[in-house]
Amino acid sequence: MFTIFSYKITEKHLLTTIILLGAILRFWGLGSAEIFHDEGLYAFRSVGYIDYIQNDDQSTPVQWFRDTVLPWWTNLSFHDAPPVFFIVQKIFFDFFGDSLFAARLPSALAGILAIWLIYLIVKQIFSAGNGYSFGGKKEYLGLLAAFLLAINHIHIWISRSSLIESLLIAAILLNIYCFFRFLEDRKKWVFFGITFGLVFLTKYIGIFLLPVYIIYLFIISILRRSDPRKLDILKDWRLYAAFSLALVLFFPVVIYNIFLFKTTGHFDLQFAYLFNQSTPEWQVSFGKTQDPFSDVLINLGAMYSIPFLLLAAAGLCYLIFSFYKSYRTDKFNWPNRDYLIFWLLNFVFMTLLLVAIGSAFRFISLYVFTAVILIIYLFDYFFKKYGGIIFKILISVFLVYELFFTIEGVFLTFPDFGVQKLDQYLNTVFDNQRSALGPSLSNPHLDEIVQIYAGKYFSSGKQWMIVYDENVALSTRLWVFTRRLYYRGIPVNTTRQFLGLLRSQGTDSFRGYEIYFIKATDRTSLNEHLSTPDAADFENFLKIEQGLSPIEVISGYDNFPMFYVYKILL
Repeated sequence: MFTIFSYKITEKHLLTTIILLGAILRFWGLGSAEIFHDEGLYAFRSVGYIDYIQNDDQSTPVQWFRDTVLPWWTNLSFHDAPPVFFIVQKIFFDFFGDSLFAARLPSALAGILAIWLIYLIVKQIFSAGNGYSFGGKKEYLGLLAAFLLAINHIHIWISRSSLIESLLIAAILLNIYCFFRFLEDRKKWVFFGITFGLVFLTKYIGIFLLPVYIIYLFIISILRRSDPRKLDILKDWRLYAAFSLALVLFFPVVIYNIFLFKTTGHFDLQFAYLFNQSTPEWQVSFGKTQDPFSDVLINLGAMYSIPFLLLAAAGLCYLIFSFYKSYRTDKFNWPNRDYLIFWLLNFVFMTLLLVAIGSAFRFISLYVFTAVILIIYLFDYFFKKYGGIIFKILISVFLVYELFFTIEGVFLTFPDFGVQKLDQYLNTVFDNQRSALGPSLSNPHLDEIVQIYAGKYFSSGKQWMIVYDENVALSTRLWVFTRRLYYRGIPVNTTRQFLGLLRSQGTDSFRGYEIYFIKATDRTSLNEHLSTPDAADFENFLKIEQGLSPIEVISGYDNFPMFYVYKILL
């Protein structure tokens, strides 16, 4: 505690201020930032909790069992990911509606939770050792860690995204904290087990924690063999009870995969990829094409500041040196050395994981909490060694630089492909109403979704239809267009589908319709695996033969046009 103008500033006040700053950076313009990567892929399915991505090359049980009742086990998980993220998003959609803000709200809240958790973890680490801190209190290192995570570029980026990794980082930090508490008090094994199961139910790549825990416990048991404070946890039934509890929580996914194997001869997309199984139902695998690990340095440099990376690397070197020194001289107390081992193992197995899955931006975000803790270890050393005003000024300069690096990357130069602007424009056009003549789908499971969700909206009295350029990226297609088909009751067709209908049914079938044709430009986010001329040909027909001009131009970065919107009345 210290005093400013006779007002006592406590640790609680500082933590509250840090969390408030973190919340501002994560919530500011949350619903208006551009849609990117797999956001639409996850959010579209979460609205109705339906495992379907409108692609025959990566089909799902909704398509396999179209002529029968969907088996009960299909609700236990998804074909390409465990269910927690979809369940959480659906709850928020049910409360707040199917907006992009609601889609990102769980991630933002998870990001704020992560700030608090890293504060608790660092406070736990240095309460066991001899850490230095501002004002002589070890707790303030926890505040420094919380502040660094609160302003970190990649953590804010992932916290403002409808991506699983934000929930995963929070779940991992919660589980690590519960693990440390479990080591102190074995009665807390239930919390450790539940949070461990939650990690797996959020995303499978959380499995890297399992070898970390197992090897960590073996190492410290060996190192403490001759020590009177020997850790006997490997003989404690509660450790295995915690792992068993985690497995029980994961059991719905196990059941899902058992029945999926009986149906198709392979497991879900992630496990099938892991075991190199043949998957004829999935000729493509959206989400499996990632930046290779060889690009990791390039991607790290794009999403982390250079000073942050250099400090984290120095912190890693310091941890290795400290462990070697403690092992050779036995000058470090046991708890402090134990934590060094844990974070070294955490870094090693996270890196091995990335070697296997690639270095996509959302994957390298998993480095962030370990990197922050490495930096805190380094700061602790320099505080003890050189803890003068000059060093504190240098840290302040670093933190200010981190904040500006984040503001520039997230708020000033964030990509703008016009997708979110197009979505908002269509919201204005249709004004939360459904078409007077809604879609009728041949798949009964999908048609049921339309009836349930579209029935919540009032009929506009107008016969609307959307025709869109099929060259747009999958995420854009699912969130902007397919979502309006299944959840808003507005007929939606690709340009090729619409031209086929015109040829087979004639223009008279569409008399009285207001048709909105959306043509994408080559500057927006496009499907790199698809390139068809239908939309361009149709646009030329409208402009040359019909004399139509766009009623709206959706612009993006540098004011370049991203989408042209035409209104067609037949």
